[in-house]
Amino acid sequence: MILLYHICRRKRRVDMNRNPKGCSNIGGPAAARLEYCRNKALKIFSTYGYRPFSPSELQLVEDVWDKLSKSRARRLIALNSPFGEPCVLRGDLTLSAVAYLSSHYEENERPLRLCYADRVFSVPAPPKSNLEENQVGIELIGWEGSGTDAEVISLLFRTLDELSIEKSIVVIGDMSVIGRLFEGLPEKSTELLISALQDGGYTTYSKILDDTETDEKKKKLLRALPLLKGDCSVIGEAMLMMEDTSVLMPLKKLCDSLCKLGYSERIRIDLGFIRDLGYYSGPIFNAYSSVTASLLGGGGRYDGLLAKVGMEGEASGFALNIKELADHCVDGSPSPKIMLWCGCSDPAEGLRYADGLYKKGISFELSWTADKNESINIAGLRKYRYWADFSSKQVTNLLTGQITDLADFDREVLSC
Repeated sequence: MILLYHICRRKRRVDMNRNPKGCSNIGGPAAARLEYCRNKALKIFSTYGYRPFSPSELQLVEDVWDKLSKSRARRLIALNSPFGEPCVLRGDLTLSAVAYLSSHYEENERPLRLCYADRVFSVPAPPKSNLEENQVGIELIGWEGSGTDAEVISLLFRTLDELSIEKSIVVIGDMSVIGRLFEGLPEKSTELLISALQDGGYTTYSKILDDTETDEKKKKLLRALPLLKGDCSVIGEAMLMMEDTSVLMPLKKLCDSLCKLGYSERIRIDLGFIRDLGYYSGPIFNAYSSVTASLLGGGGRYDGLLAKVGMEGEASGFALNIKELADHCVDGSPSPKIMLWCGCSDPAEGLRYADGLYKKGISFELSWTADKNESINIAGLRKYRYWADFSSKQVTNLLTGQITDLADFDREVLSC
């Protein structure tokens, strides 16, 4: 009977810990790394003048459906609000930011810089299986000139570097170049060619191109498009193949600026890189770990989206997957290194000392149990280096067993 009781209790705990398919609970060190990345990124963004934005998790279907590509719109998760309004779970933070700005600010108040750290929800596209994704990112809406694209991408690099993800690369394409190259082709052929490029189906792409009516010079350039990838010299190669090279000049200028900032070894150009037409309209980019090849996030210029919501102007931004950042970063957040046992002390005195630790930037955990051995055991389980008995004013190094007076410890260790 006792065994059956424990089995049932264990089963109930397992059942209570289940999540809907595609969802997950994150705790412990993994959650701490997520929070570290989130806070670190937002601090960087705020230093650069980006202001926090907290959007609603529900979006009206009518406000988002026609502003996303068909493939992205089909992945939105539909539901009704308690008031009967047809809604979707927020699938795009940029849409929320643009909608907010269009209704709260006048045109003469631009440019506007926003930053956020929140979740987006969508039906996963294989091989992914998660319905939710934690993102942190920025939106620069209203434009200030040619430096804006460079600001956004350099801020992306800055964020990755501050998180110690220096072994990362950014792949850059340009939707305005894509638009020019496919100009004049039959609409159906353009759709099929772009779809093949997005899927990486280059054999299919070549076959569709062979069946597309256009002049041979343009067909030669389009045939080379999937191969125009590499370092910044790729832009020069593409220019040699084009009569009008002006369409590539903004991308060249952007890459020149990023190279002057020291990022030349971490930039890759891919002129066949494509995102949603009608949404993105200029430079686009993805950030990858050069160690695991994992996609960390991406963004780009999305003037087309502004037009869809009735706003004139240009905009750019990016979003990073916080979980991917947490998996690749070196966690620099302060972890508690001392457990302060106050179980036999006046709580006010213990808290006063703890406040002193806080002001020094020392991370700690308070222990109020009356059982001294229990407190020491918990400190060991937490892998703390020190355990302090506030009542006797002594500190034990849990790695060496050495005992030190709290005053000496405070002066010699915590002041370092």
